[in-house]
Amino acid sequence: MRHAGPVILSTLAAWPCAAQQVEGPPSPAATTFGDGPQSPSFNPAASSEGTWPWQSSALTGDWGGLRTRLSDSGVVLTGVATVDLATVMGQAPETGFVMPYLIDVSLSVDTHKAGWWEGGEIYLDFQQAGGTRSAMTMVPDYWGWDAIYPFARDYTELSQYWYQHSFIDGALRLKLGKIDANVDFAVSYPNLQFVNSAAYMPSVVALDLTTYPYQAGGFEILGRPLEWLDAKLGMFDGSTNWYDPSTGTSGPDTGSHGVGGFFWDNPGSYFLIGEMNARWDQVPLPGHLNFGWFQQTGDSAEPGNSRVPSPLGQQEVTGAWGLYSSFSQRLWQPAGASDGQGLAAFGQFGWSPPSRNPSQWSVMGGGTWQGLLPGRSADTAGLMVAYAHFSNTPTLTPSPGQGEFVVETFYDIQLTPWLGIQPDLQYIHQPSSVPEADIGGAWILTFRVSIDF
Repeated sequence: MRHAGPVILSTLAAWPCAAQQVEGPPSPAATTFGDGPQSPSFNPAASSEGTWPWQSSALTGDWGGLRTRLSDSGVVLTGVATVDLATVMGQAPETGFVMPYLIDVSLSVDTHKAGWWEGGEIYLDFQQAGGTRSAMTMVPDYWGWDAIYPFARDYTELSQYWYQHSFIDGALRLKLGKIDANVDFAVSYPNLQFVNSAAYMPSVVALDLTTYPYQAGGFEILGRPLEWLDAKLGMFDGSTNWYDPSTGTSGPDTGSHGVGGFFWDNPGSYFLIGEMNARWDQVPLPGHLNFGWFQQTGDSAEPGNSRVPSPLGQQEVTGAWGLYSSFSQRLWQPAGASDGQGLAAFGQFGWSPPSRNPSQWSVMGGGTWQGLLPGRSADTAGLMVAYAHFSNTPTLTPSPGQGEFVVETFYDIQLTPWLGIQPDLQYIHQPSSVPEADIGGAWILTFRVSIDF
């Protein structure tokens, strides 16, 4: 929406550094903070060890030691600004330049470290997004070709606020509040940096998943019955895609509403999702495999009012349901390298009944290589190929029986631990009977700049 992939905060091998890496195997459970895959960055606590800027993980450093003292007391404040300088070329409805941006500031409080009570975490996330023109008008694709601005919606909001409590030494976690569901569900790989949203979720769940920028009130039950197995269940306010035939309108937008739409003001539309996730640490390298199910209850949004390109016709549609699976596997890692370096593969598949969903099935696969070039151990290269097949029902999609094809490649250059510049190239093809929705073959060249502050 789900969300720019996380920027791995490490530094250039030519400079002395203390690289910031995500601990553990490449599993969705590895994420620690509440930024989903479509949020711009994974944000560890800032460090000012060594000489700024080469070993500080944030532009503003350690604030004279205050940031470290706050972190030791359980309070972590992080922020990231991402700007995409994108040029659309080729056969697209509109070509030219567009500059989406996203500012994300988050606060996490560990209640045990703060001296309050054991097992709690309080999380707040503020986001502001915008752009110089409508990205969706230029390339009206299904997935959302720019994950920080997927539906060309300007907004300023408190996008997440939740409380999570851990039981049984962390084997069971309960989360309640306004949540980005793509943090814990339908994640193909936790450290992706692709621009296109196809990297972060199957197309069959893209319309209904309560993720950035449509986070929603709800709850999650996150269990770990075995050391290598996660079992998860979530239920969220699904009213963004609820259609009221008496008024002919859909909504309200969960992203700009609080938890009331889940607890006491819901029209009868919820989004449910469950997942089993198996992880392995050394076989001989880490990986994961998951299987999931989702369902949108109530009548879906009337197609002409949904947040995908408006198709032909008017029809009420019963809420979609479907299945999905994803995997990741580290294929090679240099001897003695830090976690995250080396070559990794990932993929994802999803299916949904074509009478209930504009997208019937999708498949995505690719790989990343951190440290591809000698002397550039912090840089990351990536390649992804994805395809979404649309329903044959004309009233659900302007491209019945057709599909959307996406190819993307990038090379992320970490100039400092807190500054990344990422050249990125996408190709998108989506034939449509509606001229304003037809993408004959669009090329999108993007230069992404991410700054952790």
